Amino acid sequence: MAGNRNSVFVSLPGIGILFVLAVTAIYFQVYVIAVFLAVLTLLGIVSRLWSGRILKRVEVHVRGTASAGHVGDLLRLEVKVRNKSFLPLIWMDVLLPAGTRPVVRQKGEKEDFRFARNEAEKPQIGLRERLVWLWWQQEISWEEELCALRRGSLEIGGVLLQAGDGFGMSALTSWREFAAPVRLTVYPEIVPVRPQPFLRITQEAVTGGRGQTEDITVLKNSRDYLPGDPMKRINWRLLASSGRMEVNVYETITPGCVTFVLDLESFRNLAVHRNSDGTMQISTFLKERELEEMISLVASCLCAVRERGIPTALLIPGYGSREALFCLPDEEGDLLSAYMNALAMIDYQAEAQTFPYEEFWQISHRLGNLYLCVRTDEGSSLEALAEGLGRSRAHVISWERVQSQMGEYDCYYAEDLLMERPAMENVPEETLVDTRIETGGKDKWKDGETAS
Repeated sequence: MAGNRNSVFVSLPGIGILFVLAVTAIYFQVYVIAVFLAVLTLLGIVSRLWSGRILKRVEVHVRGTASAGHVGDLLRLEVKVRNKSFLPLIWMDVLLPAGTRPVVRQKGEKEDFRFARNEAEKPQIGLRERLVWLWWQQEISWEEELCALRRGSLEIGGVLLQAGDGFGMSALTSWREFAAPVRLTVYPEIVPVRPQPFLRITQEAVTGGRGQTEDITVLKNSRDYLPGDPMKRINWRLLASSGRMEVNVYETITPGCVTFVLDLESFRNLAVHRNSDGTMQISTFLKERELEEMISLVASCLCAVRERGIPTALLIPGYGSREALFCLPDEEGDLLSAYMNALAMIDYQAEAQTFPYEEFWQISHRLGNLYLCVRTDEGSSLEALAEGLGRSRAHVISWERVQSQMGEYDCYYAEDLLMERPAMENVPEETLVDTRIETGGKDKWKDGETAS
């Protein structure tokens, strides 16, 4: 996209009119006015030549030197601008789009700068740097320091250039698409937590040198009997039917693993009101700040548990067009950066969540102790996971205390785990996501009802 916002004196009709007026002034011997009009004509011609080609000869390169970090860290971009034109750039603004919500902000700035690429586009946040007097074949490079404000992922696909001739007669705008977008990732804020509950349960469950044991409820296969095999593992049914003596081999589980499951849907609310015409207005709200605080708590617990050498796993349900994400420890240990990146990429907008239960049960033996992370202790749409694993392996982490306990499962509250609350200055408490009118099914809802 490129556009010019030029004065009428830069257009061909404008230049022609100025020239005719200058000649007329000379004819009538009004030399002061003639000189003034001649200077305006010359400026119009120079400005038109300048505006027609200057931005076409400008190259911009952007590279992330420190493109990932936690909330509160400094991210860095290296920006290079080169003027390959014979004409100088009097001034030019380099604008990098930074999304519609404040994920990063230029160091030293107190407010976000907003701009729109065209009149039809909604304003978005921009990272702006103004350059003055960029001469022919001159290159300017600098490192842009960005403060990470809140968790999220930002993809910069291009740059918007705005330039002027210094006389106020020509203003240019040009959008440049990058060959490969630059990605900035802000991980959740890490705060001090108390990992003792995870360590105590893990130490009680671990058996053997690698913290593994066998689940006698999951039969993996069978093999021929060898001297020394315990009698209780003999497959008596097969022995009675075929006379072959084989022993059962059960699936190995890892009770020492700590698995966190985010129940995203528990952080949305449905507010229902009856209108005067009898229809029901259903508004969907997202408890945005509480969700961000829970994500920060999960990230902090992952770091604290891993520092003690305990394997961890992270399960994120699917929502909208996104599929569920399972981050599991591998044979060499789990990668914390992969977990942080998965948490940073969460962009939940109060959609209905989905969970692949069949896939979960196939790998449940590797997940050890499961912690279901919910907004309140009133219940969860993912309680089937806890019911299937049983009280010995399933636990709950609740952000808010509403009732004294959550059923038969051990419930840990954020206030008991956190040593310091996350700073969520740039996150709203609640966001209205959607409002719709429903004409049928009025008996399902009560006026003023709020449903999670």
